[in-house]
Amino acid sequence: MKNYLNLILAVAFFAGISACKKSEEILVPSDIDVTYKVPQGNNAFDQTILNYYNTYGTYLLYNFTERDAYWTPTGWKKPVVSATGTWSVGADILAAQPDGIQAQLDLIDKSLFSLYPKNFLKRFLPVKLLLCSKVDSVFTTYVFNPTYSPAKGVKKIPAYFSYDNIAVNYGDGSASTLSAAEKLAFLARINQVFFQSINDRSLIKPTTEFINSADYISVNTSQAAAFSKGIIGAYTSISATIDWNAYVMAMVTLSEADLNRSVANSNTSAVGILNATKDTNGLIKKRYNIVRNYFINTYQVDLQLIGNKSRGM
Repeated sequence: MKNYLNLILAVAFFAGISACKKSEEILVPSDIDVTYKVPQGNNAFDQTILNYYNTYGTYLLYNFTERDAYWTPTGWKKPVVSATGTWSVGADILAAQPDGIQAQLDLIDKSLFSLYPKNFLKRFLPVKLLLCSKVDSVFTTYVFNPTYSPAKGVKKIPAYFSYDNIAVNYGDGSASTLSAAEKLAFLARINQVFFQSINDRSLIKPTTEFINSADYISVNTSQAAAFSKGIIGAYTSISATIDWNAYVMAMVTLSEADLNRSVANSNTSAVGILNATKDTNGLIKKRYNIVRNYFINTYQVDLQLIGNKSRGM
């Protein structure tokens, strides 16, 4: 009887777990509807959205709820103010305006979709792209009135990642009027956020070759010491995964010119990591090539070309 009851409990447990799109599992309360449907309307751009879904399996939503934007398994992520007046980090967003969506879709296509093979996007795009008329980064700032006290800080940003979605800005009609510099900033940000989403979901892990090419056991007393070992992640929190992600983000967000610039090795940013000033033993260049070639050979994606493009090269 005990074995029989254990079998029933086991079946019930596994039946309660639903597999999420793109190798994730999402557990949600049973009374929440997480079904997304496209098209959401009968506008001309709805067919474009449907085509994107059929191609990549990702929902581009302009009608969405706060649950779609802010729910995660570890808690609600909408920025809130504390009893002391400080704000939690996050983003305030508003849904796109219908007359601004077509230009926004064109911007997303040129700045993101067109840069990758179809299979890469199908595998690694998050479940949802939220089409927004506002995406504001929220943080705590301080004002003097009459003493320094915390206040809500707000900064407009092109895109923001949260768990299973990327909120994309400029669905307010402004996508078609962005300057060349603003378009580059959008391209840089949305690709940075895309790879942040990949890294945070642990979808691409460091290779054995990469792990074995650096000493992650010895303690580093400075960033310069870490650079000398080919480690570019923060020297205070060393791991192969953190380091791999740092290499990926360096390529996606910086040009080859940026990476080869001479910068003091006390500078902790990725700028100059391929120059001998930081790469004193040539190990960063070696490991940079391991990561870059892995993406080229495995996914036909040259990360550095994206970084170059984000800098107008």
